Amino acid sequence: MSKFLRPLYCDIHSFLRCFVHAIEHFGGVPKIMLTDHMKTVVLGMNADHTPQWNPLFADFALSIGLTPKLCKVRRPQTKGKVERGVQYVKDNFWPGRTYTDIADLNRQAIAWCRQVDQRIHGTTGERPCDRIKDENLLPLPTPDRLMKFLRVERMVSLDGFVSFDGVRYGVHWRYSGQQVLVRQVGLNVEIWHQGERIALHEKSSRWGGMVKLPGQYEGLKAAEGALKPMPLARETVAPQVEQRPLALYDALAEVASC
Repeated sequence: MSKFLRPLYCDIHSFLRCFVHAIEHFGGVPKIMLTDHMKTVVLGMNADHTPQWNPLFADFALSIGLTPKLCKVRRPQTKGKVERGVQYVKDNFWPGRTYTDIADLNRQAIAWCRQVDQRIHGTTGERPCDRIKDENLLPLPTPDRLMKFLRVERMVSLDGFVSFDGVRYGVHWRYSGQQVLVRQVGLNVEIWHQGERIALHEKSSRWGGMVKLPGQYEGLKAAEGALKPMPLARETVAPQVEQRPLALYDALAEVASC
């Protein structure tokens, strides 16, 4: 999905990737994050009633200097004022919107956000772009500290593709059914398997498109579709058995009887 559109299903990898895009957009890291009891970040409660954070989320929070706090169950007042932000976007940005691809939609979304940020807010009487300065955000971590959180796990389909941001990218067919890591680096998409980069593609903005890998199905016909080399029978030389005359065995029998 795009940087500003929430995916239909958000796993921990997609959640962290969206979080990185968010802090990059706002230019800093908040000191405290208030979260619901969503399974993406909270696996349960410990015996001492402290949250059992998802290990990946805990690693992320420590890496960027964020302190997560959990809302109390069935106490919406702990979340502060509800601004109905999603509904505001649906009512004001989305109706009648036309776009050519997801990249174009992202550009329009950013431009619209910047325009809205400069309006006087009806409740605060201030512009949101001015109030952001009062947040005292922490500095952004260095890109190398954020890079490991910009990758997502994907399963390679039976026809040798992985889905990333609405586009299917090809890998060699022998990786079909394998778990891989996908990340965007600049204008490229990298696909990794067990520490090895197995594919490099130019990022496509064509939603629902397919990008094949050169030589993606090379050797498929010879292997008859097997993901591993098929075991074959192997001809060997028959062992040579020494042939002795029967008189030799008779002589040995006579010696043994003496």
